[in-house]
Amino acid sequence: MLNFHIIKVDLKNGETRYRTILTKSGKGIKTKTFRRKQDARTWGNRAVLDAQEYEAKGIKPCTVKFSRLADEYMQWWTGKDHDRVRLVLWWEHRLGKSLLSDITPELIRDTLKPKKSQAPATYNKHLAVLSAILDYATLQQEDDSVLEQYLDDNPCKRVRSLKVDNRIVRYLSEEEKPRLLKAAKAIGGKFYLKVLMALTTGMRKGAILTSIRAWRCWRTLKTVRHAIRRFLMLL
Repeated sequence: MLNFHIIKVDLKNGETRYRTILTKSGKGIKTKTFRRKQDARTWGNRAVLDAQEYEAKGIKPCTVKFSRLADEYMQWWTGKDHDRVRLVLWWEHRLGKSLLSDITPELIRDTLKPKKSQAPATYNKHLAVLSAILDYATLQQEDDSVLEQYLDDNPCKRVRSLKVDNRIVRYLSEEEKPRLLKAAKAIGGKFYLKVLMALTTGMRKGAILTSIRAWRCWRTLKTVRHAIRRFLMLL
């Protein structure tokens, strides 16, 4: 039968922590430390009640660690992502000793915190790989031929990904503009005129080509049946 007891831990900085130790047949099987004694007692009581509920329903406790799941996933995975192995190893290094049942949304967020200082896409990619691994665990849980307890739900579904802004604003510096004009002038022809029009008017490539075609038509036919007036603001 599962039991627990709480011990007081005095840190070197003078602060106090309370450590809950879960025991089974007199042997410690899991610990967790809290700032408040009440939180330590609540966690211990919840763990005991969950164990009793699982036992009453005939559900076996999870004994699969993340390191084993990662190995099974890589043997099962047949994708072509060249970076997948590195990301799986990154997660295995941090969660390898954790039971699948101990991997919570809070633990995932805490593990990903260092990645928040990097690009949002990097954070999201790490989260996506972990979600794929845990999705495999839910597939194993649904397989009737698998007798061990894996995961019923993927905790990554309760972790928000970061918003990615793909817009890139780019302006030519005052040093780059003369260099661009010099290079365009060396090429010569209409290319230089197009670059000059783009820099002085801000017109896009399509608008410039349309204007050139209309100008050619006017020179050839001396008349334009459907004339289009274009207004440009020159700065």
